[in-house]
Amino acid sequence: MNEFDLIKRYFHRDHHGPSVIVGNGDDGAVFQTPDGRQTVVSVDALVAGRHVPSLCPPEGFAARLLGRGLSDLAAMGADPRYFLLSLTLPNFDAAWVDQFSEKLHQLAVQWGVDLIGGDTSKGPLAAHVTVIGEIDAGRALGRSGALAGDQLWLVGRDLGGARAYLEVLEDRADEHAAWAERYWRPEPLLDAGRALVGCAHAVIDISDGLCQDLDHLLSAAAAPLRISLDSATLPLAPGLMDQFDEHQALEFALTGGDDYCLLAAIPVGVAAPHGAVCLGQFEAADDTLILLDDQPLPEDWVLGWDHSR
Repeated sequence: MNEFDLIKRYFHRDHHGPSVIVGNGDDGAVFQTPDGRQTVVSVDALVAGRHVPSLCPPEGFAARLLGRGLSDLAAMGADPRYFLLSLTLPNFDAAWVDQFSEKLHQLAVQWGVDLIGGDTSKGPLAAHVTVIGEIDAGRALGRSGALAGDQLWLVGRDLGGARAYLEVLEDRADEHAAWAERYWRPEPLLDAGRALVGCAHAVIDISDGLCQDLDHLLSAAAAPLRISLDSATLPLAPGLMDQFDEHQALEFALTGGDDYCLLAAIPVGVAAPHGAVCLGQFEAADDTLILLDDQPLPEDWVLGWDHSR
């Protein structure tokens, strides 16, 4: 099977939503943005041996790829519409691609996105996904805007499970179904992101670690802020405290990444989305600072994932 057969068999679709003028299979895609709406675009990479194990299950690869990408649209409060896929494969293994594409199309229907183009190539297993969404003009959320007095809310299930699953992959912990679920099947919080539009001053998704992404939120604010996180309110993933001590569990929850929850700066008195947890309150400061229970973060913690390392 050559590249063109692979695209036609697994990724070409004759039917698209009414806003797609030219879909995949041409030199470029054409779509119509309704009046009064703005386009939101983000791109994300998934590289085997770097972001996932070198031997990667096709369904897990598809779920992580699209879920990670759409989480960026959730953080902007956008409605997902389309995506582009660039896929590099060691070989055009029909069985692997069949499972990958089936899962990808299943999730695309579930999350309301339309595959409108992309590219395939031969090489080490990797993929890039470009996600495209829409939002009413002037309503997009962003990282800047947090103010002294705002509360920091965590929107999402729990923290640390995806990081703990890395210990399972390295045979340093026992298998746990919830950790595998968090790692292989991230859920973009699209409804929660839309609910934050108009009530949150700033939002970011937790892809690289809560503390590191929170630092991005603080650094983007117009004036220096500090915040003390309340460890008692952190929703830890199931089983963390069973296999790790408290210090390790908190490190996984606050620095591990791949949680894809949302962090939102919301004014006091404004309702947060259902199920959200308040982690602390922003205060004016001379310098940007994150504390844990009013104490400095442990010196041995690396605060999050760094793609340059």
